[in-house]
Amino acid sequence: MMKLSIHKSNKKDSLKDKKLLLATWGCGDKDTYQCRDWIPLFEKMFGKLLVLPFRNYYYFHGKEALNKRFLDIIKEEKPDYLLFGQRYNEIAIETIKKIKEISPQTKTIIEHGDDDFKFDDWGRYYAIFFDYVITTKKDIGIYQRDNINSATFLHGINPDFFKPLNLEKKYEVTFIGRPVADRYDYIRFLKEQGVNIRLFGGEWNKHPDLKDIYEGVLYDEDFPKLINQSKINLNFSKTLYEKGKSGQLKSRIFEVPACGAFLLNEYTDNNIEFINNKKEINFKNRKELLEKINYYLKHEKEREKLAKAVYRYIVQNYSWESLFSEFFKKINEDKHKTLNLPEINKKVIKISYNELIKSPEEIKRILGGVDYVSFSKANSDSLPYRDYLQAYSLLISKKKISCCDYYSHSRLLGDYLIFKSKNAFNTKTDEFYHFLDITQLTVTKEYFLKNLDFFKHLYARKSDVSKQTIKNEDVVFISIPLITIINPSRVKYEQIKENFYTPFFDKFFSFIYQKKFFNPYIFNLFLFSLLGNFFIIKYLFYRLSFNFNKNILRSLGIVK
Repeated sequence: MMKLSIHKSNKKDSLKDKKLLLATWGCGDKDTYQCRDWIPLFEKMFGKLLVLPFRNYYYFHGKEALNKRFLDIIKEEKPDYLLFGQRYNEIAIETIKKIKEISPQTKTIIEHGDDDFKFDDWGRYYAIFFDYVITTKKDIGIYQRDNINSATFLHGINPDFFKPLNLEKKYEVTFIGRPVADRYDYIRFLKEQGVNIRLFGGEWNKHPDLKDIYEGVLYDEDFPKLINQSKINLNFSKTLYEKGKSGQLKSRIFEVPACGAFLLNEYTDNNIEFINNKKEINFKNRKELLEKINYYLKHEKEREKLAKAVYRYIVQNYSWESLFSEFFKKINEDKHKTLNLPEINKKVIKISYNELIKSPEEIKRILGGVDYVSFSKANSDSLPYRDYLQAYSLLISKKKISCCDYYSHSRLLGDYLIFKSKNAFNTKTDEFYHFLDITQLTVTKEYFLKNLDFFKHLYARKSDVSKQTIKNEDVVFISIPLITIINPSRVKYEQIKENFYTPFFDKFFSFIYQKKFFNPYIFNLFLFSLLGNFFIIKYLFYRLSFNFNKNILRSLGIVK
């Protein structure tokens, strides 16, 4: 059994008698800021620091063991503070709800690092189960509009890691990252214009026309070195996600200046004001970027002067130590409050197929004074907080349709897949309707009555269901599995990557790591595949390839 890390501090400060539990996905991975930056800092700040790395425990022991261990620590240690951050749903909502039941005095904090594109379908729902929210989204108004007034913008750097180094500037222009959004177009343009640029990061090998400037993947410990070796470091703000097309606040705008290096940044309203106000280092299009590259390569003194000015500001205002000292000082002074979930004065009714095929007049009578309609089927079960969260999502979004994710369940494997509804809706529309199950939906009564034929066809799995498409402006997604569906539609291997998470592989991995090669689950996995679910075998071969898993194995300490 993995041991819980315990760190003690002799430092005398305002938190010397306090205990913090750091329980996040990445706090066991030495390459993440949660491990590399936060743990040494919290060791100084708190009298006792407990560390539970979700990622390691999840892969080594499985989801059930992780949830049990998490609650056991809360019960045994009764921490004054819990700083929590998960990747998806490795800690179940019902587990989170038990924190306050076990240790009412614990002040709970959830960290959301991807609110730019995950707030609408993920962050806003987990936030209501915690006392405080830390977000890397500059506009905390997204929380305030949901009547969540406990959110704090917090985005920093460790100046002991990202720092000036006395290294030769061997590169003229560099970019670290993947070719998402329009980055490829920018880079190809710069290359065609004769800019001496070098690329680092994954997936650029998919573009053979850039192979002569691609230097491969860069591990985190090499970031500060490369930044220091570059005369000009580029930051592109746009991402693949719809909400990221206008630009997202990226860590590079803190990391590059903290190294005392020069940054050229793609302008976005989401950046901190200081960076936006430094117009000299911002660009909005390819032409402007090219002009500034050529200018600052020729004007070294001006370039260095700007780099020093931004360096001073970032280090003075955005070090993790100063940010967390202020944050914990503030919440340490807060009086204890009972955490209550938002009240929802809406009535939800479940409709079965037999009720759905009644006459419109009879259906209206059944609905009576209800507000929202959900659906039930013999092969599906609702998970805890399903009705609450879907009603809440309709209430706060003011939309007509709420669509949650679901578990695919079999007798042999239990919950073996999770359907990623929002992702499928945005990328694979036909497949979204193929895998959409009516029990995922909760809708307003008005929308239901206007679209009875659609729901009848969806219930009966008729092929023409996609002809009446769900409109983007009408639907709010909840990217949390709130339904379990037994033996849903068959899945092909090609459909896995875009549409599903794969709990079956995570469970398989934990048994292999524990050397439980003869566990019945592994036998059942291959039996399930032989029964027609061939995607299982194909996916196992894909995931077990060393190249695919090198980074995860490295972060877990299995390989160097």
